[in-house]
Amino acid sequence: MVSFCELCGKQTAEVIKKIRVENSVFNVCVACSKRGIPIESPTNNLRRTASSSSSSSIHGKGAKTTGSSALQYSPKISTTKPGSYASRPRPMPRNRPPPQNKINLTDEMILNPEFPKVIREARNKKGITHEQLGQKINEKVTLLKKVETGTIKPDDILSKKLERFLGIRLFINSNEEDLE
Repeated sequence: MVSFCELCGKQTAEVIKKIRVENSVFNVCVACSKRGIPIESPTNNLRRTASSSSSSSIHGKGAKTTGSSALQYSPKISTTKPGSYASRPRPMPRNRPPPQNKINLTDEMILNPEFPKVIREARNKKGITHEQLGQKINEKVTLLKKVETGTIKPDDILSKKLERFLGIRLFINSNEEDLE
């Protein structure tokens, strides 16, 4: 009888073996049988014992036929009851970060309400134009003009660039603003 290997698709006339690959059972050829765990069935046991006894008579010395070869291919048998805690797969332990003492719900640092004036004064003090400042900090001139006029607020990255290059503080502590 001609059959096909379920892994490689090859047509084979030789003995088909059953193997388990990731909890799926396949009928495969001898070449593909090494890709999974062999599963013994009663019909395969009879074929194996018959073929091993015939090979021992053909080859003669050193070939023993014992029942231990059938045990070698049998799937692992669990001694625990099905559904018990030991038979379930255990999740990997997670490394949790240490708990934080205090979660701050309010941001203590806020943008200075007079940021346009502070930026303009610092730029004029250095004696540079919008174009020169844009080249130095790699930002567009129109963006810098809008920030300096107060049309838009600078984001965190732009404000850090301006603080670093101009030597100013754009973010102040919210408690300092309340004191003034």
